[in-house]
Amino acid sequence: MSNSLLNNSSDFSKEAAEQPWFKFVNQNYTVKDNKFFFIKDPSVGFSVDNNDLTVNKLKLFFKRFPQLFNLIYFLFGAVFVGRNSQYAIKDKGSGSLILNLGSGVKRIRRDVINVDFYPFEGVDIVADITKLPFADNSVDAIINEFVLEHLPNPESVVKEMVRVLKPGGVIYVSIPFVASFHSAPNDFFRWSRQGLRVLLKDFQEIEGGVRCGPTSALVYILSEWLSTLLSFGNTKIQQGFFMFFLICLSPLKLLDFIISKIPSSENIAYGFYFIGKKI
Repeated sequence: MSNSLLNNSSDFSKEAAEQPWFKFVNQNYTVKDNKFFFIKDPSVGFSVDNNDLTVNKLKLFFKRFPQLFNLIYFLFGAVFVGRNSQYAIKDKGSGSLILNLGSGVKRIRRDVINVDFYPFEGVDIVADITKLPFADNSVDAIINEFVLEHLPNPESVVKEMVRVLKPGGVIYVSIPFVASFHSAPNDFFRWSRQGLRVLLKDFQEIEGGVRCGPTSALVYILSEWLSTLLSFGNTKIQQGFFMFFLICLSPLKLLDFIISKIPSSENIAYGFYFIGKKI
């Protein structure tokens, strides 16, 4: 696959057809707006029972404008201090098939194929990541950032990673540990660093550590605590206060660049990353 494949997203489906990986395992797909659809009727489907419905609706709105959404996430999301996914795939160049599973609107690199269950702008393949439409041993690298917690069956995604990756293929996975509830559209799990290693036991660990530090965890939980205290049980008011406190307290998260270097920060880190390879 040439590095120019995604230089012009309007040409993605046409150029993809010329690539050796184009022969998907599941041929039952349609092409619309230059995206491959393996899901007939994709929908975000947020649960009305979740207490963060207001925030999720705002996220969905801003995702219509990827650059603005990424800026807001950069300013007010968790601070990233550990290795990023670009580092993990730095040795994967022209001719490599690299997937970002659960990509949302984030474009990591121009030659990375974005896979998501919803056709956000920037998504190339709309598919269920527990049933990837790729052949066994066909993928060079997989990225999966803060996605597994949102799935009721994260082990099935890991099995798919094992199946489609070539021997020696690289994975980059990040997950939350001390993080408040954040459905997208649901939120099921948390892992310690040891728990992440167990989840990814079929991969040889190359490197791992804190991805987002304890101050990010503190800011999110404190924002939730203060907004819960002041909302008097009104969910919409709570969501409004939560966003207010999150914005006001966000500068504190810069402390993570220092605190995350202390080994004991792992005990209360917001999240971890894992770089590994298929054995």
